[in-house]
Amino acid sequence: MVLTVILLLVSGYVTLCSPTHREFYLINGAKIWADAQSYCRSNYADLATIGSQDDMQRLVNMVSASGVTAEMWIGLTQTGPPAWLWSVGETQIGDGVVEYTNWGSLPSSTDNCGGMRDDGKWFSTPCTTTLPYVCQGTSWLYAQQNCRMNNKDLASARSQVENLALQQIINSAALSSVWIGLFRDDWKWSDQSDSSFRHWASGQPNYDGLCTLYNPSLKGFMDRGCTYSLPFICYEDPIKVPECQGSVESPA
Repeated sequence: MVLTVILLLVSGYVTLCSPTHREFYLINGAKIWADAQSYCRSNYADLATIGSQDDMQRLVNMVSASGVTAEMWIGLTQTGPPAWLWSVGETQIGDGVVEYTNWGSLPSSTDNCGGMRDDGKWFSTPCTTTLPYVCQGTSWLYAQQNCRMNNKDLASARSQVENLALQQIINSAALSSVWIGLFRDDWKWSDQSDSSFRHWASGQPNYDGLCTLYNPSLKGFMDRGCTYSLPFICYEDPIKVPECQGSVESPA
């Protein structure tokens, strides 16, 4: 039963590698967010979009190799409107925006995380709700973090076929409901891409501001007022990856 739940929560039945390869450039000169955006757009593609775990790992490695320990701007801003997204971010299937849906009832405007019941229907709920994850009940963010520690992510159900497969696993595990990778937020990337990937540090966002920085010591995102002067990360136009060698899980 434990193995079955692990497969449900970390696989999503899609390859988890990104279809694009972004090159990141650390600019170690302090600017406010808007000026950093202008600089990146003039000299590169834009302020950094981190679209996947692959992107995140390249960014972490690049910053670590640079020796810079200061916080630095990336291209994520709270500009709305709210949208339902998949935690996994960009994959070969899509950019993470929810298109196929299977709500049991319309989601509440105040709930920002989602799960699946044993009948395959989705439900919205506060992200602090505790639902099964491996051997214990836990919050959505904690479940996501544990999946990502194993280079996986919370499950996505991007089609009726995937939804049915996940429902079957829930039923075989005799569970009434579980977390899936469904969440809602109003944060957007500077380049206007629809990537749903987020990598917030613990306790973030705490709504300190409308712009986002990368914290090298925490290896995660934090929100901050846009008028702070910080180093920043630009990215160059992404390269398409011809063959995405990710892992595709299937039920045991």
